[in-house]
Amino acid sequence: MTRVVAVVQARMGSSRFPGKMMAKLGDQDLLTWVLTRVCAATQLDQVVLATSIAKDDDQLADRASKFDVLVVRGSQDDVLDRFTQAAKVASADLLVRVCADNPFVAAEEIDRLIVAHESGNYDYSCNHQQRLDNRYADGFGAEVLSSKLLCDIAETTTQQSHREHVTSYIWDNSSKFKIQAVVAPTELAYPEIKLDVDTPEEMQRLNEFVAKFSITTSSSAAEIVRSFIKFQNS
Repeated sequence: MTRVVAVVQARMGSSRFPGKMMAKLGDQDLLTWVLTRVCAATQLDQVVLATSIAKDDDQLADRASKFDVLVVRGSQDDVLDRFTQAAKVASADLLVRVCADNPFVAAEEIDRLIVAHESGNYDYSCNHQQRLDNRYADGFGAEVLSSKLLCDIAETTTQQSHREHVTSYIWDNSSKFKIQAVVAPTELAYPEIKLDVDTPEEMQRLNEFVAKFSITTSSSAAEIVRSFIKFQNS
């Protein structure tokens, strides 16, 4: 049996939005949104929070203790090392990388991504960042690769950008890998929509959105997109 583990990448020290992960979206902090929604995915065997050893990140580890997740802490800058630690601690065969600035990351889309990845002999699959014109709205994204590939990359690269941006090595060496960008279902094929959080202004806008349309941690990706289109047009 393949053991599938989601690793949620989060820390408090965002340069554009310090303390972002504990900022409120509606009545919950951002990390709670992400962990609640990721933990609902049925194709996952385990969820891990990968954060840093910085004192500010103690509160993220404390928040994660309220969920059925493991916590791995490591370097602030070497995120790749945090992921390899997470893979080992969780005995992962497949890793699903989730960035915690996506409050609406959806369990059903994580499940779709994992099933698609396992349907073929792929090295890496994703549903984010408009990779290969897959047309997803920005904010439901995740990536899948094997624990073995992750560890091979960690042993191969010393380039700082590869160690900070966990999967950038794959895209910088794309000819070496079989890559799949999962195509968005029709109801989520709105690449012009951006639902992740990089700045306080974006968080404020999403707060206005969730209040107006009663969006909760259990809202589906399709419901969120339908409502956001109405929000933009209002």
